[in-house]
Amino acid sequence: MSERILVTGAAGFIGQHLIDRLTEDGHDITALDIKPDPPDCFTNDPNVTYISGSILHEKFVDTMVFPSPSSYDRIFHLAAIVGVDRYEKPDDLLYVTDVNINGTMNLLKRVRGSDTRFVYTSTSEIFGQNTDLPWAEDDKRMLGPPSESRWSYSATKAVCEHMIESIGRTAPGVSGTIVRPFNLYGPGQRLQFVIPKFLDLVSRGEVPTVYGDGTQKRCFTYIDDFIEGIIRASEREHDGTETYNLGSTDEIEIRELADLVLDVAGMNGCEPIFVDPGENHEEPNRRIPDVSRAKDRLGWEATTTLREGLEDTFETVASK
Repeated sequence: MSERILVTGAAGFIGQHLIDRLTEDGHDITALDIKPDPPDCFTNDPNVTYISGSILHEKFVDTMVFPSPSSYDRIFHLAAIVGVDRYEKPDDLLYVTDVNINGTMNLLKRVRGSDTRFVYTSTSEIFGQNTDLPWAEDDKRMLGPPSESRWSYSATKAVCEHMIESIGRTAPGVSGTIVRPFNLYGPGQRLQFVIPKFLDLVSRGEVPTVYGDGTQKRCFTYIDDFIEGIIRASEREHDGTETYNLGSTDEIEIRELADLVLDVAGMNGCEPIFVDPGENHEEPNRRIPDVSRAKDRLGWEATTTLREGLEDTFETVASK
């Protein structure tokens, strides 16, 4: 059955992939983003209505986005300031906090009293420096000191999770769902992230640059797997708020990732460049999700191998 669905942050990496899937499923989408012009993939789709504006502007949210509190059956709230390049700059720090917390609050105010399903995209950064792996949904957060601005992003996401938990407990009819993606990658991602950065370099005949010794480990999750997970989570009937880790559980060292990218690009015999990482950004050495809850309740787990995902993504990068 067709539903009315709002997607915030619609022009971003996750947003475009999510809307592509939702329109395939026959839903009517309101795509909200701060960018003035919609991506090309939205312009020719009659099921997508694009609205340009900021979730910080409460009057805009009240009048243009929400004609009524029950305007939508489901809301996927993706809009946020993300990326280390943004939240480590002092000039951007207050803006990060403003968008991520107050923007979310503006949306939550509007869904009170409705029967809307509110789906919030949080982050695996929420667990901070917790070394007790793998991380289950209710494991402790161990963020660094406030003097380290790199923790501001995860702190804002933690505040929003608290707000959504509260809405789920106190607002009749509203159900909250929180999803925590683990190291997503795929076509269309910004070059500030490690996999698109590596793939961009090899597409130009250059080798990847690895910071440090490359022994940091990550569980990289292909975007299509994540989209399947967030949709299943949004469709599950429940009261209150549910939280899900959505990520691959296959670890790989960054230096091994660089070698695999070189192999996918056919640059056999080449080796990555290792450089001094410089200032310590307190990066956790490992991030591993416990996805037992998603398996049990949603029947979900990541199925795309890293090689398969890299090959698909490289094909897109190389064709540009």
